[in-house]
Amino acid sequence: MKAAILDKVGQVSYGDVVKPNIKDNEVLIAVTFAGICGSDNSLFHGKYDNPFPIIPGHEAVGVIEQTGVSVTKFKIGQRVVIHPNYSCGECDMCRKGLKNICRNKIRVGLDIDGVFAEFIAVPEQAVYALPDSLPDDVAVFAEPLAVSAHGVQLADISDQDKVLVFGAGVIGQLALQCALQHTPDVAACDLVETRLDIAKQLGASKVFSNQQQLASCHNHFDVVFETSGANSALEQAVQLAAPGGTIILLGVPAQPSPVATNMIVRKELTIKGSMIYTDEIPTCVELLDQGQIKTELLKSDVILLTELQQALTNFNDPNRLKTLIKI
Repeated sequence: MKAAILDKVGQVSYGDVVKPNIKDNEVLIAVTFAGICGSDNSLFHGKYDNPFPIIPGHEAVGVIEQTGVSVTKFKIGQRVVIHPNYSCGECDMCRKGLKNICRNKIRVGLDIDGVFAEFIAVPEQAVYALPDSLPDDVAVFAEPLAVSAHGVQLADISDQDKVLVFGAGVIGQLALQCALQHTPDVAACDLVETRLDIAKQLGASKVFSNQQQLASCHNHFDVVFETSGANSALEQAVQLAAPGGTIILLGVPAQPSPVATNMIVRKELTIKGSMIYTDEIPTCVELLDQGQIKTELLKSDVILLTELQQALTNFNDPNRLKTLIKI
């Protein structure tokens, strides 16, 4: 099969690799669409301790081409989306229901070969069927949407809460839409005006593009979602959060962040980390199918596998949101 291979840091090639053989409990999926994620960019720049060469990618939609002998829930020809993080089901975290932080988690596209290829073998329990009414280029957003939905679920937003989404990238735009399911007062903050324009079209009640605008909002927001990963973002979120407020961290900063612990104590803030998701993907498929989450404005490019090197090289273009790969 054809695949995009990350041979070493900063170098992607395109060529033939061995098509996967499936195990008894696996299905072979012919990938139709895949999405490029920030973790793919981090992998490209050598920020993970992973083996090389590796096929990157973990956001994917496809069609089942073959089923293992013990597979009972799926049949050849079904369209599906995958859950690309395999938990062991046996460690203490899994027993607590925290499969997203499983101690033995296997990450598709990081620990094992990923979806930037014509085919991938996936365990049956990590596959979800798609309705015929949901197009592939929309369904491929189910995985990143699950990241945002998980964070919003942790926040327990009420219909009176004032919410700020810090960072209007893909995860931020999806978190904005998820939060709007709970309260009409959801603002967005970003340095890139085009992203804020999209946030307004998606329903943001207000947008902020600079520190001066935010300065008047200290102690204002009941819930703050930090999705940017900027090193100063947590410090700002603590300032912006209202007394008794909640901060949900979805972004992962490249360096440790300064934290005003005295303000956290005095305002009795709750700060939670949000790591990927647990079982949110089926619900996200429904939200996308019902049109409650809009994705068209989030698609920057649709490219071919042969263009992955250039896409990752230009990943930090501020006007880029989600790049999809048609396979």
